[in-house]
Amino acid sequence: MRKSNQSRGFFLALFIVFFLPVASGFESSAQAPRPGEKGASRRELHLPISDFSLTDQLGRPFHFQSLKGRVILLSFVYTSCPDVCPLITASALSAQKTLRGGEKGSVFFLTVTTDPEVDTPAVLKSYASRFGVDFSNWSLLTGEIPALLPVWKAFGVKVKRKARGLVEHTALTAIVDRQGILRVVYIGSSPDSRRLLRDIRALLSNSPPAGRPKT
Repeated sequence: MRKSNQSRGFFLALFIVFFLPVASGFESSAQAPRPGEKGASRRELHLPISDFSLTDQLGRPFHFQSLKGRVILLSFVYTSCPDVCPLITASALSAQKTLRGGEKGSVFFLTVTTDPEVDTPAVLKSYASRFGVDFSNWSLLTGEIPALLPVWKAFGVKVKRKARGLVEHTALTAIVDRQGILRVVYIGSSPDSRRLLRDIRALLSNSPPAGRPKT
């Protein structure tokens, strides 16, 4: 029990440090994983995300507003990360693979690098290919630091470069609704793909995010 309380305190501290400076008007309360449950701390909110432009894995310009009308699952990783980032990507991939045929065209996945020095478009494409990503509704984004900084800030992601190929950053997965409003964030290394899908499907049906089902 003591370990669980410490974990919850850690995630709450992360939220206060990284999110309060960039977002106000949060709704609902944080939901930490149950004892023994793998996953990430979850929080519902309502924060408009401004348009941004980056470069995708094929070297093409990408504009966030081009996805308006779709539910977006967005995560922040870097390709040489040895531990947390592969788990974040695997959770998103599991959600992508579980989408029903009729849902796929209404959901889009974005991966934004936290290490643009290493993560060129070609490197991002290779990274995603190793995971077996379906590129039909998934883009991986990079850019110059001045273009990435406002994106990191908009989602409350703190990034600290420690060495080439080694970056410390907030482990965050976010879900944005059809209107471009940030609605749910997961803070942690391995958000449960089933919970991600519940939130995605709730937003597809224009319902409030699903939260944790009653037991």
